[in-house]
Amino acid sequence: MSNIITLLGVIFFFAAAVSLLLRQVKQSSIVAFILVGIIAGTFKNVFTLPKEMIDIFTELGIIFLLFMAGLEIDFESFRKRWKIVLTNGLGQILINTLFGALVGLLFLDMKRPSSLIYFGLCLTFSSTIICISYLKKKKELETLHGQLVLGLMVLQDVTAVISLVMLKSIQTGESLVIGVALILLKSFILIALLFILSKTVLPKLFKYLAKESDMMFLGTLGWSLGIAALCEIGHFSPEIGAFMAGAALSFLPYRLEIQDKVEPMKDFGIILFFLALGFNLDISSSLVQFIPPILITSIFVLFFTPILMIFLGFTEKLKSRPAFFTGAIINQISEFSLILATLCLGAGIFDKQIFTIITFACILTVIFSSAAQQFIPTIYGVFKKRLEFLDKRSKTQLGIESEGFKLKNHIILLSYNELAEKLIDQYNGKDVLLIEIDPDICDKLKKRHSHVQTIYADMFDPDTWEEAKFDKAAMIVSCLVRGQEAEIAISQWLKDQRAEVPFIVTTDSRAEALELYENGATYVIQTEDMAAEYTSMLFHENMSKRDAFVELGKKHFHLLKEKSVDELFEFY
Repeated sequence: MSNIITLLGVIFFFAAAVSLLLRQVKQSSIVAFILVGIIAGTFKNVFTLPKEMIDIFTELGIIFLLFMAGLEIDFESFRKRWKIVLTNGLGQILINTLFGALVGLLFLDMKRPSSLIYFGLCLTFSSTIICISYLKKKKELETLHGQLVLGLMVLQDVTAVISLVMLKSIQTGESLVIGVALILLKSFILIALLFILSKTVLPKLFKYLAKESDMMFLGTLGWSLGIAALCEIGHFSPEIGAFMAGAALSFLPYRLEIQDKVEPMKDFGIILFFLALGFNLDISSSLVQFIPPILITSIFVLFFTPILMIFLGFTEKLKSRPAFFTGAIINQISEFSLILATLCLGAGIFDKQIFTIITFACILTVIFSSAAQQFIPTIYGVFKKRLEFLDKRSKTQLGIESEGFKLKNHIILLSYNELAEKLIDQYNGKDVLLIEIDPDICDKLKKRHSHVQTIYADMFDPDTWEEAKFDKAAMIVSCLVRGQEAEIAISQWLKDQRAEVPFIVTTDSRAEALELYENGATYVIQTEDMAAEYTSMLFHENMSKRDAFVELGKKHFHLLKEKSVDELFEFY
């Protein structure tokens, strides 16, 4: 026991140290965990871990990762853009899988159809961790390509779960038809059970758990492992059960709070799974012969994926910027792929060689993709001229101008929220143009305000700035709290156009406010500073008058209640 504790202590210490080092060069912790696991595995003669413990680490890691993947699925985002996401997503999955299988056939001498299909799938799934981290860091979740990536992640996650269902039927040794039918039946029963619970028990249970952070963590942990255990008892995949258990919670109003409280579960699952994966890899001199197929596989994922997304963007009449950015963000092998490869290895579909090739290709693609993501705008600038054929095929005009609406001295609002609603009321009688990437909000605002023109467009795209005549506007107001990089780019564009248009932006960060001023913003609504000033004024005017605060509180309560039931505000 002391030997195990020593080994685990050393492994986790070095995992933390290597993660910190790689963070300095913009690399994912996934690489650190796998590398530390590999290094620990080379000293198996010094420190030994029981195989049962390694298997437990792997199983727990997969369950936690899949549970969090289900919890983080944004079905609402997928619903709003299902047509474009479905076309691009299904195209990416089918074509990537087909060409990935072709790589396995031509360069890895794989013959079995099941092995080729699962190899192609492993090269298709993109890392949710890396993609979402990039979008959050760059504050591009509200861009068109950000929404496309989120939708693709949903579709890929669902496809991965279906792949696990198919794998389970192969693993049991039953005929494919009978095996798939039984698993689909069990899946339907589980989905029906979770649906009933999500409508009856879960909302009340998690409303109670939300009052105590430690109870929220324990309750969520019990829920995820409980459903996984129930599936194990019912001879159903606990991994699929964990994913569905997470998806059941994704519909609750406490979803974001649950994610915040149980984020350590995800981190712990990542550490366990990738350390165990690296520990199990057999590194020897024979690895040299795998270098060519590892490089071929990595090059395929890194370069074929962006090219494919540009092609699919062309078919869907997307502009070059969102098509290029989407492909450049998702070109790496996913943690889902490694989970699928691990289970394929256990089922006998992959041998050790294929598993090793996929694992090292994952490391290489994560390293190079993470590094290249820092320069996506620069790389796009290099290829922009060559991608003009996408812009020519896309809708060149947004159809903004009409008989009663002209693009001159108009008010431009970027994104919809309460600030935008206040300004729409404030400028009643003037031409107001709202740019939004939520089609539901666009449709509802058209019915709600006659003087507002709404367009579904990427507000981060310079083409949108030109077509919406930003340089001819009376004023531009960015209601995005998290849109600093785009706002800086708009300020620079206005400066280049020599347009003296007041540009008002919003942020909750003092440092960002200073940077925005330095880059040309006319006025920055710094929400925390403004809230402090308003609160100070409120206290100064009312001093310690209890009745005044009671009256203000009642008014504020009724205002919030009125807005909370407003159908428009449900969408933002």
